Amino acid sequence: MDCDILIIGAGIQGAAVAHLAAQRGYRVRLIEQFSRAAEGTSSRSSKLIHGGLRYLETGQFKLVRQCLQAQRTLLRERPSLVTLAPFHFPVYADTTRPTWKIAAGLWLYRLLGGYPFTRVPEKEWGHLDGLNTNGLRAVFRYYDAQTDDRALTEAILTDAQALGAKIDFNTRFKQADCDSTQCRVRCHGPVGQEDITAAVLINAAGPWVNQVLGRVTPHSTPL
Repeated sequence: MDCDILIIGAGIQGAAVAHLAAQRGYRVRLIEQFSRAAEGTSSRSSKLIHGGLRYLETGQFKLVRQCLQAQRTLLRERPSLVTLAPFHFPVYADTTRPTWKIAAGLWLYRLLGGYPFTRVPEKEWGHLDGLNTNGLRAVFRYYDAQTDDRALTEAILTDAQALGAKIDFNTRFKQADCDSTQCRVRCHGPVGQEDITAAVLINAAGPWVNQVLGRVTPHSTPL
């Protein structure tokens, strides 16, 4: 068998899987159709490493805690790429959520592992660029993390390579035939056609995920 894990796609998902698998000693290979990482969704994101604030409203507290833990890990391990930034939450007279509910949500966010929030004094509202003060009732300041999404993806992929993962750019996935023991994958790269055997095939192709699924035997349900 050529590798333990073959990953299709060098976006943030593929890069993260490659890094974690290489850390654990697996033989990892990743193929990417473009000439560099993060050519799809991973370079067109919101640029936020958010802690899951919006999930509080649906009661997904465990998920919020996990998001905040991951955020703190990235802030600690990638300080040059992931930084803490202030965000402002305005509350207007016609806002569907009352001020107390938003304050309670931010308090819970802090309790689950977030950073302190404050209520911005009315005298400071005028210093917030672009803020419409008509009907404004309150403004809260809280903190989340920002990143350069492409640079973060590339850094994680570089670390995966340093741990032994093999990364092949300009390499297109053609087809795969999988059974209970392995996958036989055909791809086409700079040196021509190549057949690779892997114990596990991971589809991290982003916007092209269903195109990949359609070329895998046995066929899977599109995502």
